[in-house]
Amino acid sequence: IAPKPVRNGLDNFFYNLTFPGRAVNDLLQAKVKRAGKEAAQFLVNSTVGVLGFMTPAQDRLGLNPPSEDTGQSFGTWGIPRGPYLVLPVLGPSHTRHTVGRVGDYFLDPITYLDPVLVRLGIRSVDRINQTSLRIGDYEAIKESALDPYTAVKDGYYQRRSKQVRE
Repeated sequence: IAPKPVRNGLDNFFYNLTFPGRAVNDLLQAKVKRAGKEAAQFLVNSTVGVLGFMTPAQDRLGLNPPSEDTGQSFGTWGIPRGPYLVLPVLGPSHTRHTVGRVGDYFLDPITYLDPVLVRLGIRSVDRINQTSLRIGDYEAIKESALDPYTAVKDGYYQRRSKQVRE
């Protein structure tokens, strides 16, 4: 029900909030320069960008390092991806990424908010907002693919492999 600029601002805010996980995973992959860019992006967006709702670091300074997560760190270390999974609510994944989500959970500052209902409420707002921004993606895949399951699986593998290589 919110206009798209509001939903984009909220998406930017939550992305900015997950800075610690991205920076730690940059360092776990020995990407020190990229971790520095993440820190600069976080500082600029948190101050000039009003808590990250706006993205002057990306828009004006060109600071836009690829997002890193623990599953990508595991891939960089040579841990095999394992079988493809489709998890309820979370969507497509594979074993390596699923285990990596546990590390990402502990690197997310929202994890440490109390009480639990506040934490669940904030995560729900983030998940609903993300869904609202990508509402037609799956329907477009279903319409254009002969086998939507295989199309999503192949697309997921290609995207994750590219993210690990970057």
